[in-house]
Amino acid sequence: MLIYRILITLLAPLLAVALAMRVLAKKETIDDLRERLGLWKRLPNGKVIWIHGASNGELRAAQTLIQALAARHTGTTILITCNTTTARRMVRNWGLSRVDARLAPLDLRWIYSRMAARINLQQFILLEADFWPNRILAFKRKGIATALVAGRLSRKSADGWARFSAISEAMFRAFDLICAQDDASEKSLLALGARPGAIGTQITLKSFYHADTVPLPHTQRREVWLAASTHEGEDEILLNAHLEARKTIPNLRMILAPRHPKRAPHIARLAQGLGLKIALRSEGAQLDDPCDVFLADTLGEMDLWYRAAGVCFVAGSLVAKGGHTPFEPAFHECALLHGAHLENFAQPYADLAKCGGAQLCTNKHEIAQALLALTHQDAASVQRANAHTALAQTHQDLDAALNALDQLSKP
Repeated sequence: MLIYRILITLLAPLLAVALAMRVLAKKETIDDLRERLGLWKRLPNGKVIWIHGASNGELRAAQTLIQALAARHTGTTILITCNTTTARRMVRNWGLSRVDARLAPLDLRWIYSRMAARINLQQFILLEADFWPNRILAFKRKGIATALVAGRLSRKSADGWARFSAISEAMFRAFDLICAQDDASEKSLLALGARPGAIGTQITLKSFYHADTVPLPHTQRREVWLAASTHEGEDEILLNAHLEARKTIPNLRMILAPRHPKRAPHIARLAQGLGLKIALRSEGAQLDDPCDVFLADTLGEMDLWYRAAGVCFVAGSLVAKGGHTPFEPAFHECALLHGAHLENFAQPYADLAKCGGAQLCTNKHEIAQALLALTHQDAASVQRANAHTALAQTHQDLDAALNALDQLSKP
């Protein structure tokens, strides 16, 4: 642990310079830099519950939890920190009273020790998997209760932490409450040092996803499909599947939403090389613009793409990224397709497979055949109904997690 503190302290000037360069490049502001360095102009007053989520996905999934905590603790400020300005903007746009969103400071011991001493912190809640040792241990040393909610550890991450056993054991043992996402994550956390007495009810935050939009009827989206959150190595397979399916359904349109929008130029070149006409959302394109592939290279608009598509291929699963959530597309009545790499949501996908609520596709031919089959309303309706049945089984008891968190708060 001492070595980690020395290394992160030595790297701090370089990190500060890198952040300053982002300001000079006008990617962030000087106030953003101050937040990342822990130089907050204003600290939250009164009692505070601090919740940290890495980015949009974690915080969006936790919105129901955050709203429930705010309702239970009416005299308390809910401080939300995250790693990106887009996630901070998203939380601020929720318009929740007594919710304060900031960028998370760098993982420097003195920053968090100083904040723990100056904020009336009731508890610290970490969402999913953004583990930083100094942050967690600084709060623990100050006697602040710490919780991990929907804790998630892939096999690769667990193996990585195991190589630094002194750090991982100290950090994971510091949690007073751990609500893991699934059995595999719970076992990994225990193996890395978590205390058995800290283990609480399992919870999958993404199972509480909801949106205000209403899915379009099948007839309006039967010839539109979505490749959601694609990674490098997947786009070419999916584009070729689209090309193959269009031989039978010439009017079939594809929405391709890359996990990282900065890859859009590369994806556009791939599509154009296959003779497909592209429209880019970042250039102002609308869904009804004439094109073969609508490249959704923006953030924060996934609900629009789910709503418009009859079928969703959940990416991050054709390559070893562990897969992405099935809950959001299922909520929007998309028929679900996915690849073989599903470690991040192993139990929900196992339930889907058992109920016939999703289809495993490992190559362009299987994807194309599934797309053709699911243009028929009966086949799509059956699969969508099966998905709802399967995922309802994973909808964990939110009240149990909230009650456990309440017991951590200072009297």
